[in-house]
Amino acid sequence: MALKNLTFKRGVHIPEYKELSCDAAVFNANTPKIVTIPLSMHIGAPAKCIVKKNDEVKVGQLIGEANGNFSANIYSSVSGVVKNIETVQTIGSKTSEAVVIETDGLNTIGYEPKDIDGSKLSPEEIVEKIKEAGIVGMGGAGFPTHIKYTPQKPVDTIIVNGAECEPYVTSDDALMKLKPENIVKGLELEMKAVGAKRGIIAIEDNKKEATEKIKNAVENLKINGIEVYNLITKYPQGDEKRLIDACLNREVPSGALPADVGAIVSNASTTNAIFEACYLNKPLYERYITVTGHAVKEPHNLLVPIGTHIIDLINQCGGLNTEVGKVISGGPMMGIAQQSFDTPVEKATNSILVMTEEESRVEKINPCIRCARCVSVCPVGLLPLYIHKFSLQKDFDKASSFNIMDCIECGSCSFVCPSNRPLVEAIRFGKREIKASGK
Repeated sequence: MALKNLTFKRGVHIPEYKELSCDAAVFNANTPKIVTIPLSMHIGAPAKCIVKKNDEVKVGQLIGEANGNFSANIYSSVSGVVKNIETVQTIGSKTSEAVVIETDGLNTIGYEPKDIDGSKLSPEEIVEKIKEAGIVGMGGAGFPTHIKYTPQKPVDTIIVNGAECEPYVTSDDALMKLKPENIVKGLELEMKAVGAKRGIIAIEDNKKEATEKIKNAVENLKINGIEVYNLITKYPQGDEKRLIDACLNREVPSGALPADVGAIVSNASTTNAIFEACYLNKPLYERYITVTGHAVKEPHNLLVPIGTHIIDLINQCGGLNTEVGKVISGGPMMGIAQQSFDTPVEKATNSILVMTEEESRVEKINPCIRCARCVSVCPVGLLPLYIHKFSLQKDFDKASSFNIMDCIECGSCSFVCPSNRPLVEAIRFGKREIKASGK
């Protein structure tokens, strides 16, 4: 099978630091004493809590019921007793009702594991399995996946996003190396769900072992229409519109969705969850997470129960080896800084990054020198220096005229700015204000 070396226009090359965790052993995280499972881990309405204090729960038991179509079921990741139902701040900086469970350490299963021939499921049955399992986009978006696989337009190609372009993060790389057959069979299910004849597994060329294992799985399983594409390592290659550009040479118009150009992009972890739902009857209650950073003694990838607190994961990786400057959910470019080590991980949490004080030091901000480096790297082809300027001036009409809402907030502009201007932060502010105004 010939691999294609593809990429998109512009972008940046960033120090990767993936070596911290990519070759470390992958292991199952210990069952924590307490898990806190938010009922809002997705875009849309929070799930409706169906348990109460002092209830006994088991692994894979439904504890939050989807509340409307743009919502998702929530399952217990442990067995134990519901200690409380309380409001917490989520890893995405929202507030949410959450189920706090005191674990019994037994991990008693509360669903019926099955050995299903998922290839015989109908398209409707596949989508129903996805919905029932509470699967959402696990690359960070948290969009309910059953909605994505009921498109209103014809789709001819499914792309599995194995790019994982953020520095430090290696959880999808670990998953593809451990379970390549799951990814290929999961892609087959995604293709069948929407009637797509073509499937692409797109992997950056810095993941040679994962690429080889996926390639071998495709050849061994002999599933028609599935190819492996090698992508040139560049940030933000993992953005879904950049992937569609690189793999299909199709441009998703401003304000449009991938389905508008006949494509759907699915994260590798999401694809694995779809396989597990359709072949094993397993709901989404755990996921692989990278725990890494120069402040962590022993970075690793772990299979983690949803709702585990950040501090428990750090302790399982040997604890800290220096003073901490910042804790981030995700990668350093698009991740979200956390206020507490006690924040619980969620369905869309792919990494916990702990940075040192030196790495987190804020550089002095200088005036813009109009060098246009931000323009030269913007993967969307925007003019970040002007959007930044108008956002800070609160001239949101002008910012909108420069297509501020098309910004993917990848941070490439801020990364290359010699004046250390807070470009992406200002653009995020502008986008929030425009959304709040309803314009």
